[in-house]
Amino acid sequence: MTDKITLHGLGFVQVQLQGNQRLHVWHPDLPRRACFEHSSIHDHRFNFTSRVIVGTQFNHEFELVCHDAGEFMLYLHEGARTPGGGRPWTPDGRADLVHVGTLGIPAGNDYNTQAYAYHRTTPGGDGRVATIMAKRGEYPAGAHSTCRVGIQPDTDFDRFQWSPAQLWEIVADVLLGQKVAA
Repeated sequence: MTDKITLHGLGFVQVQLQGNQRLHVWHPDLPRRACFEHSSIHDHRFNFTSRVIVGTQFNHEFELVCHDAGEFMLYLHEGARTPGGGRPWTPDGRADLVHVGTLGIPAGNDYNTQAYAYHRTTPGGDGRVATIMAKRGEYPAGAHSTCRVGIQPDTDFDRFQWSPAQLWEIVADVLLGQKVAA
């Protein structure tokens, strides 16, 4: 993404920073993609370290077991961005996702995720969490989202449905603990 601040379909604001870093801010008022409950497990095409700076973040890790009768459809994200800011959702096989652990990471601590490792994150407490994510190497194959078989993925989530001013209000609410006028 070249836009400095956008929504992400997994329920957070993403702010592009220098040095291959991003500020991610979760807030309970943010929209998520319509299929969120069934499609929050994903991987990345890069390794990263994420430092929690506000709240407690929960990182849930999963093992991928590919087979034709899997409970989840894998969707490859490669290609040009759509008008809503996402990438295409291309079916790429089925799998089961076996939960292998959850780690709660309080403010001031880091967690690491390897490229192509499946996980999902959930904000703790009141749902207000902020992290600084730093990419630590990128690989050529696209990333995947998963969606439970029988559920239509939300391929049209609009990352631009809120104005930058509205998104900065959310960032201020989480980082400063106060509402600001736009």
